[in-house]
Amino acid sequence: MILHEAEGRILQLFDAVRDEVEGACAYCANAYQVKDDVAESGIDLLDDYDGHPSVRRLVSEGYEVLTF
Repeated sequence: MILHEAEGRILQLFDAVRDEVEGACAYCANAYQVKDDVAESGIDLLDDYDGHPSVRRLVSEGYEVLTF
């Protein structure tokens, strides 16, 4: 499912946090074959370290990193 095409509760939850989302892991988006969908949704692909976002950079910038 592409988030920007979602309906109902999922879209409401995503819209509630969209402005807080720094981006998505480029490696994971590619591995799950959703790289184009993520980019189309307006979410930046983060690839600071071997295709992954730099957790160290995010924490140093004051972000709280959540892992699911």
